[in-house]
Amino acid sequence: MRKFLINISYTVLPVWLFFVGMAVYLWAIDDNSGDLMRLGLIDSGPEYTDSICSHLLPEVYYTGQDDDSLLRLDTCGVLVIGDSFSHGGGVGKQGDYVNYLAHESGRKVVVYTPQDPSLSSPMQIAFDLLNLGRIDSTNVKNLVVEEVERYLVDRHCGFTTKHTSIPRVEKTEETPAVTPDKSPSPLLRVKDFLFYHLFGANPILKAQLSRPVFGGVQPDVLYFYNEDVKMGFDVSPKSRQLIVDCYRQVIEAARQRGVNLVLLVACDKYDILQDYIVDNPYPAKTLNEDLMQWMAPDLDRFVFSKQVLSPYIEQGVKDVYLFNDTHWSPASSQLISAEIIKKLK
Repeated sequence: MRKFLINISYTVLPVWLFFVGMAVYLWAIDDNSGDLMRLGLIDSGPEYTDSICSHLLPEVYYTGQDDDSLLRLDTCGVLVIGDSFSHGGGVGKQGDYVNYLAHESGRKVVVYTPQDPSLSSPMQIAFDLLNLGRIDSTNVKNLVVEEVERYLVDRHCGFTTKHTSIPRVEKTEETPAVTPDKSPSPLLRVKDFLFYHLFGANPILKAQLSRPVFGGVQPDVLYFYNEDVKMGFDVSPKSRQLIVDCYRQVIEAARQRGVNLVLLVACDKYDILQDYIVDNPYPAKTLNEDLMQWMAPDLDRFVFSKQVLSPYIEQGVKDVYLFNDTHWSPASSQLISAEIIKKLK
């Protein structure tokens, strides 16, 4: 027995202590470090986030809604349907565009929250709510639908007009794919840390910029999610038509219900900063500009964040997007909300 315990002390115990120590370390650096740093297990960002958070609005104004049947029982000036950009992505609800929208428009703003926003298509949700009579002009005057550029093509290509009820995400024991907004368990994080560092498989990419665009200690370094350069390229003619058809179906459904529709396209971090990457090895992303061309007859319904925010980057304004995160900054949220307010009725 003694020999067995001695063997354990030299073999299993050190390994166990190593994994526990790594888990504690990764938990410590995970705090307030931005979704990119958390997903990529990069020890950078909390101080930067703290400096950004020091300029937030004092309180959260808008309310959430996760039951579509209740939409018919109350009125709201603006209903928002979206992904993480509309659900506190970045530095939290205080700093997202929805909070500024409520704060500066003086209207009641409600955010529709599906069971799992990361698995849901905002355009599909919007169409279903409109088509099934959950939204009309008697209770929702304005509908804002936001979607990030990264998943837009796949979501639009999976769009359907055949739902007869609001789909519900069935909870299973399977673990969903990790996104920038979700962190795996402590032990999986240790496995990822070793895998990323030994085999270079980190999902977070790093690039040198030609000039400083961020505050903090790495002002000319760009961290971005690898899916930004994997999704939204080489859109086929068939996919293009499906994208356009999806927009047109939602636009028509809103028109029939008498609801003012505003469509917000959230630009990928890589897209908006791609021209500043030194010797950029990645392909040029043109989806934002393509969408503007494809939807030219309905451009008055759209707010393209790239067109709103790019001039500020060109002028030398820093932290238009967050250094350690996939989302834009609170200052940019305020600019985005101002453009949306112009289109409200």
